[in-house]
Amino acid sequence: MTSYNMLAIVIATVSLLLNVILFIKVIQLKKELDHVKQSTRLTREELEKINERLRRLKTLQ
Repeated sequence: MTSYNMLAIVIATVSLLLNVILFIKVIQLKKELDHVKQSTRLTREELEKINERLRRLKTLQ
Protein backbone atom coordinates (compact mmCIF):
# COMPACT_ATOMS: atom_id res chain seq x y z
CA MET A 1 0.00 0.00 0.00
CA THR A 2 1.31 3.44 -0.84
CA SER A 3 1.44 6.23 1.67
CA TYR A 4 -1.34 8.09 -0.19
CA ASN A 5 -3.64 5.07 0.12
CA MET A 6 -2.87 4.79 3.81
CA LEU A 7 -3.48 8.51 4.31
CA ALA A 8 -6.81 8.26 2.46
CA ILE A 9 -7.88 5.32 4.65
CA VAL A 10 -6.96 7.21 7.83
CA ILE A 11 -8.84 10.33 6.70
CA ALA A 12 -11.89 8.28 5.71
CA THR A 13 -11.87 6.45 9.05
CA VAL A 14 -11.58 9.67 11.04
CA SER A 15 -14.33 11.24 8.94
CA LEU A 16 -16.64 8.27 9.49
CA LEU A 17 -15.97 8.33 13.22
CA LEU A 18 -16.70 12.07 13.43
CA ASN A 19 -19.92 11.62 11.47
CA VAL A 20 -21.08 8.92 13.88
CA ILE A 21 -20.23 11.12 16.88
CA LEU A 22 -22.03 14.11 15.35
CA PHE A 23 -25.07 11.98 14.53
CA ILE A 24 -25.30 10.83 18.15
CA LYS A 25 -24.95 14.43 19.34
CA VAL A 26 -27.71 15.58 16.98
CA ILE A 27 -30.04 12.88 18.33
CA GLN A 28 -29.29 13.97 21.91
CA LEU A 29 -29.90 17.63 21.08
CA LYS A 30 -33.18 16.78 19.34
CA LYS A 31 -34.39 14.92 22.43
CA GLU A 32 -33.40 17.88 24.59
CA LEU A 33 -35.20 20.31 22.27
CA ASP A 34 -38.34 18.17 22.33
CA HIS A 35 -38.19 18.17 26.12
CA VAL A 36 -37.89 21.97 26.20
CA LYS A 37 -40.78 22.33 23.76
CA GLN A 38 -42.92 20.04 25.90
CA SER A 39 -42.13 21.94 29.10
CA THR A 40 -42.93 25.33 27.58
CA ARG A 41 -46.20 24.30 25.99
CA LEU A 42 -49.18 26.09 27.53
CA THR A 43 -52.29 24.22 28.50
CA ARG A 44 -55.65 25.47 27.29
CA GLU A 45 -56.55 26.55 30.83
CA GLU A 46 -53.36 28.59 31.20
CA LEU A 47 -53.97 30.24 27.85
CA GLU A 48 -57.54 31.15 28.83
CA LYS A 49 -56.28 32.76 32.06
CA ILE A 50 -53.71 34.79 30.13
CA ASN A 51 -56.33 35.92 27.62
CA GLU A 52 -58.69 36.91 30.42
CA ARG A 53 -55.97 39.02 32.06
CA LEU A 54 -55.19 40.67 28.74
CA ARG A 55 -58.88 41.51 28.24
CA ARG A 56 -59.01 43.07 31.71
CA LEU A 57 -55.92 45.15 30.97
CA LYS A 58 -57.39 46.36 27.70
CA THR A 59 -60.61 47.45 29.38
CA LEU A 60 -58.69 49.40 32.04
CA GLN A 61 -56.95 51.58 29.47
